[in-house]
Amino acid sequence: MSVEKVDLPQGVANEPSLRRTVVAASVGNFVEWYEFAVYGVVAAYISKAMFPTDDPTAAMLNTWAAYGISFLVRPVGGVFLARLGDRYGRRHILYVTITLMSIATFCIALIPSYTTIGIAAPILLICARIAQGIAAGGELAGAAAFLYEHAPAHRRARLVSFLGVSTFCSIVLGSTLATVLTVALPADEMQSWGWRVVFATALPLGFVGLYIRRSLQETPEFQQMHAQRNATVAERSSESLWLAMRQNGRAILLYLGFGTFYSIAVYVSVAAYLAYMLSNGFSEKAALTINTIAGVVIIAGILLSGGLADRVGRKPILIGGASAMAVGVVPTFLLGSTGTFALGLLGALIFAIPLSVFLTPAVINVVELFPAKVRVTAGTAAYNLTVIVGGFMPFVAVWITDATGSRLAFPVFIAAMAVLALAVVVVWYREPDSDHASTQVGQGLQR
Repeated sequence: MSVEKVDLPQGVANEPSLRRTVVAASVGNFVEWYEFAVYGVVAAYISKAMFPTDDPTAAMLNTWAAYGISFLVRPVGGVFLARLGDRYGRRHILYVTITLMSIATFCIALIPSYTTIGIAAPILLICARIAQGIAAGGELAGAAAFLYEHAPAHRRARLVSFLGVSTFCSIVLGSTLATVLTVALPADEMQSWGWRVVFATALPLGFVGLYIRRSLQETPEFQQMHAQRNATVAERSSESLWLAMRQNGRAILLYLGFGTFYSIAVYVSVAAYLAYMLSNGFSEKAALTINTIAGVVIIAGILLSGGLADRVGRKPILIGGASAMAVGVVPTFLLGSTGTFALGLLGALIFAIPLSVFLTPAVINVVELFPAKVRVTAGTAAYNLTVIVGGFMPFVAVWITDATGSRLAFPVFIAAMAVLALAVVVVWYREPDSDHASTQVGQGLQR
């Protein structure tokens, strides 16, 4: 594969500009993950409100199936939004995604219950989830490319790490809000309307995000590439989705090899472990508090370790994080079955701390593995394929536990996925050059 080398101007951006860029890129990621976080937190209420309750297991499976549907449609949104980003600019993606996501999330708060409108309730829920999936399809790769191309070469991982920070800030906010509502409201009021509040807040958050993103400047790398681009039929053909996939197929497969575990690990931390604690005797208050504390620890871990990938490289951190989670996931779930707050929190931290370290190099490779011309398209394709798997992990957790009768079947499955990711990184991953990472990685994959 031949990848063009784009020489960036010295001093990509000054510090105030970088700070504004980080905030603008992160705010949409915050809104996206806020919805996915609060869905997991209030899943038990959704299952009772939107589905028949005569079979609680079936209702919960349907709830998680609706959760997973949005991940199935992500590639659809990703195809359109990624082409928009690679052809016309990274910032265009950031306007579209935050608008659609915030409106779709708000609509979930308005859906009447199953007892009121029957089968229309789950149908409307699925429609809202589809809209969210389309919006989310291009958000992460677009935001990561936006930060990556604005950042100096020696600080790329540090700046991209703030996407992880925004992810877990949204999770902590959603978990905290749900915890407060659970404590403040009687159980019947929480079931009737309290859970809807966490979705309704997405609309004002979206307006704030649009305001912050109103003055975004296009990345220097895209501006230079766009100026050099020859608008011929051949050039437009070379930018097709199919050609981007074919020319970067090996890089996409490489990311699938370890990026899939990143998606799985995030959903274990956000939703699966919380559901596991609730099914093993933890009160809602205790489980939500543990979930909130774990999220705060992950934020701190990202802030402390985000720059490590710039200093010591991506590969050592990917290896260390995957290894620690492979070893720790079974003890995590064992502790989560005790019903004891201190032990449940310890279990959450055993998994959360290595996840916080693993997260930054996993996210930066969404864009770093691919050349600038198709960076968003190829990165979106790779990332959205991984989240299809990750999005169905809560469903898999319920199903595999019910099918095997073993509470350890799911954590053993997670450990196996971590070992697979570790093997892929050790055998095939090549450390990118810090100055021209995408070029070096793309060439290295062809050797």
